Amino acid sequence: MKDRKNEFLFLLPLVFFYLVFDILLIYLPLDSIVSKSLMVGNILIFSPLVTLLVSLLYAVIYGFSLRFSILVGLLFLLTIFIFGEWIPLYHLVYFLSSLTGNGLGHLFYHLRKNSRARKM
Repeated sequence: MKDRKNEFLFLLPLVFFYLVFDILLIYLPLDSIVSKSLMVGNILIFSPLVTLLVSLLYAVIYGFSLRFSILVGLLFLLTIFIFGEWIPLYHLVYFLSSLTGNGLGHLFYHLRKNSRARKM
């Protein structure tokens, strides 16, 4: 139960970038070009980068978790409600960025774990 609570805490920034950020852009009084560029930037740059960093941080602390990457993939389905469409390529990119972050974080997790074992 404690692991799931920690997973949900790490998923909160992703909920913001997948769901809340796009809803905020609709209601903020911005120029249409600025709003569209922020939305495209969120889809192509911000969200995959945040997904990579959150997965990396999670794996550094708790080790590799395929369940966390699957939850990230399922969480991306929230964007269907905003955009009204599903693009499998974006879904794949977000899932792969989560797996990459998990893998790199797991590497740091083992390096940290081995350095602690050597000190003892």
